[in-house]
Amino acid sequence: MKGLILGIIAIALIGVGVAVFDWLEVGAIKDSTITSFEECAAAGNPVMESHPRQCRTEGGKLFVENIAVEVPNPSNGNVVRGGCAVTGCSGQICAEASEAGDIITTCEFRPEYACYRNATCERQNSGQCGWTQDAALTACLANPTE
Repeated sequence: MKGLILGIIAIALIGVGVAVFDWLEVGAIKDSTITSFEECAAAGNPVMESHPRQCRTEGGKLFVENIAVEVPNPSNGNVVRGGCAVTGCSGQICAEASEAGDIITTCEFRPEYACYRNATCERQNSGQCGWTQDAALTACLANPTE
């Protein structure tokens, strides 16, 4: 009787082991077909409400949502000269055009930010992008108006 019970337990454990192995294999195959955040989310995997959102497959693969970032465009006047672009939520930063889409700022407005609307964003003598400190910009920054 004792041997019969041990035999049944052994068969049950083997069955559970096979089921777990099979489940892991199916998860791995399923994971191998997922190649993007969209596919991961569509497959019913959990999506983390972060920014940007993230999705993790059963097998542990992590996919991050690609968020379209508005990149400065020469047609709207943002790319000014020599590969420099105006960026920042309030248009207060002059940066490399290739990096402008990756720059994140807080969205507040300070009176001095208005001074940059008419300023020149261009490559400076140092080789870096920056605001040209002409008389108009200097005067405006010294006494910004609301």
